[in-house]
Amino acid sequence: MLAAERPRDMVTRTVKNEDDLSLLTTYLKGRKRPLTVEITEGRDRSSEQNRLAFKWYVEISEQTGEDREDVRARCKLEIGVPILRKAHNKFRATYDKLIRPLAYAQKLALIRDTEMPVTSLMNVEQMSRYLDIVFRRHAEIGVGLTIPPDRYAFDPEQRKVAA
Repeated sequence: MLAAERPRDMVTRTVKNEDDLSLLTTYLKGRKRPLTVEITEGRDRSSEQNRLAFKWYVEISEQTGEDREDVRARCKLEIGVPILRKAHNKFRATYDKLIRPLAYAQKLALIRDTEMPVTSLMNVEQMSRYLDIVFRRHAEIGVGLTIPPDRYAFDPEQRKVAA
């Protein structure tokens, strides 16, 4: 659900540890009843994903000579917008009515100059798809981007250190 689609009185909390759970419990005990609680597995976004995206914008900029904010706006427009248009009816309707008729350069300027939310509206899965496409598209034109270590992958060197 996009932030703009949430009812005004809807509160979102992310529970990552026991302290977060305790705070949520205290919050719920203090609320007027009846109330409806919705629980979603996972998290909205990953700070690791955000850091990686910004690192890649810098690396693309350094290798292509394109301004970093232009890289960011271009990626959001060419990659992020299609992901959100496919996933969210309200985003698609609003984008198609107000922004789609604009010329490409105007769309880029709008996204860049207003910091139009695109990636910030994505969940973890959508952002993963976004990052995968950013990586592939730039690899195709010879831009080398940092590949973060997969903390879940088998690494014999790490195993030696642990032993």
